[in-house]
Amino acid sequence: MKGLPLSTRYSFFLILLHYIVKCSGYPIIFEAVHNDRACMDLNIPDGDDAHLLLLPLPEDIEPEVEDWFFTELSEMSRPSSVQFLKDLARMPQDISDKIKQHKNRARVSVMVEEEETKVVAKSQVMTYFRPTIIKNISKTGKGWDVTRGNYRICVHARGSADVRILFDMIKVSEYQDKMERKHVVKKDHLTPLERGFDESSALAKSIIDEMHYMEKREIRMKRTADGTNSRIRWFSYLSILILVGVTWVQMKYLKGYFRKKKIL
Repeated sequence: MKGLPLSTRYSFFLILLHYIVKCSGYPIIFEAVHNDRACMDLNIPDGDDAHLLLLPLPEDIEPEVEDWFFTELSEMSRPSSVQFLKDLARMPQDISDKIKQHKNRARVSVMVEEEETKVVAKSQVMTYFRPTIIKNISKTGKGWDVTRGNYRICVHARGSADVRILFDMIKVSEYQDKMERKHVVKKDHLTPLERGFDESSALAKSIIDEMHYMEKREIRMKRTADGTNSRIRWFSYLSILILVGVTWVQMKYLKGYFRKKKIL
């Protein structure tokens, strides 16, 4: 790279950013053990909001059935799809037949709570093989706040069967920007360099959001460390007071004992 001209290296950098931005996310899969909670942390940038998509499946689901639901949930989270935030496509007959074989099911619920205050923002019961869409989970408010935007998503499976959860999140700002560019900006209106700058700015915004998230995490960790140090300090003071008190009691006891024995 050092031997290449500056213009060539700059073009390579823009192409790299182009493919980084174009990489689309896919749903993640996590498991909820029966009669237990499975939780994950979620951060929403200040001034933004998010929609959640969850779909519960039995633990022993066939791979081809899981792949079909995985693909459908991906379509529901893709802004350019006709299924965006709507519903699954028509289910093939072979998938429907395999679903009917799974009779042992748990009662599955999802709860979204503010991580700092433990206040429940959203709570909903989920149905097997049906997507659950939770819209606009962000707490309203303006400006920057360390407690705002940090959420914990917990799935609780009540019953004798484990549950596999397909999960995806959609940031409102991201898909709104994509829809606006789709309707306002046409491909022939922008040169490749301008498209590269546009996509680079989108990447820079996501990096700034991540930096804000790390700043919040750092403040919360400092607050936790300060609280722990304060408790240790007061515990040390209490230990010293107890030690002084025990020493004083022992001295009084020994002094009285020696006087009684006429040693002193």
